[in-house]
Amino acid sequence: MTQESHIPNMFEQEAHFANISISVDPINRSRTEDDDNVMAILYEEQPLEWEFTKDLIKTTINQCSGNIDFLDVGTGSGVWSILVCKNIGAKRVVGIDKSSRAIQMARKNAEKNCVSFELRHEFYNMNSAPHASAKVIGLNPPYHLYPAEIEMTVPQHGRGGIDGQQVFREQLCTANYHLANDGIVIFNQMCLGKDDRPAFLDYIPHLIQESSITYANIFEPIDTANFLKRVYEDRFLEYQQSISSKYPQLFLCDGIIKKDGRQNITRVQHGIDLKGRSWKDRIEAHRELVKHSKIT
Repeated sequence: MTQESHIPNMFEQEAHFANISISVDPINRSRTEDDDNVMAILYEEQPLEWEFTKDLIKTTINQCSGNIDFLDVGTGSGVWSILVCKNIGAKRVVGIDKSSRAIQMARKNAEKNCVSFELRHEFYNMNSAPHASAKVIGLNPPYHLYPAEIEMTVPQHGRGGIDGQQVFREQLCTANYHLANDGIVIFNQMCLGKDDRPAFLDYIPHLIQESSITYANIFEPIDTANFLKRVYEDRFLEYQQSISSKYPQLFLCDGIIKKDGRQNITRVQHGIDLKGRSWKDRIEAHRELVKHSKIT
């Protein structure tokens, strides 16, 4: 088996796909708040999102007006910045992350792949880029579902609010300021929802103004109660009941938001080989995040 054909594993320290080779942290690496983990690569996340978005990223960079080709929010290992530099030839790429460990790893991974881009250790904020300057913005917000009482024990790359959407909503507000006209935001999200609609369809139109959304379900939605039961078993039952009654479905999606003034919402089929991945793999990954909380 070649490196390119190997499916990335969350327990590995290296990932190889789409002509890149990067170092990452295994999902079970012992962590502290000051020495937190850099997110692992899971096939249904970064590699599949790349296949879903790469053609439009290239077209947008080539045709859209803006000073920044790709703004990589929550760069982590630098995977997205490296992908667009190495495969698309993006020239003006900016990667930011709140984790100093992530910035260090992204810098090493850039050198390993013979590419260069700007890296900044900072929280994403209005001053991260000029107004309407970014052709493509990659948002990589955390979306692990957890009760409030264990929030500070969850690895930062999974800590997105008890509904898994708070950081995403905050980043969208900021991205609205930075996104160029006809620019795009790309994202991968596990999102609560109901009536066969992920909840982000309700709030994105209010946060990214005059935009259209194209999205694909990576897997068919799962019952939220089923997911939470398999992740937490008989712990935090009140939380499980509260979340699943309000949002009975859970979605895993890739999405593209385009600032085109049309306000369309389109669901598409991704048509990408899942290589056997399923909700079982997602549940195993989120169980690993729970282990960091050392709950019994």
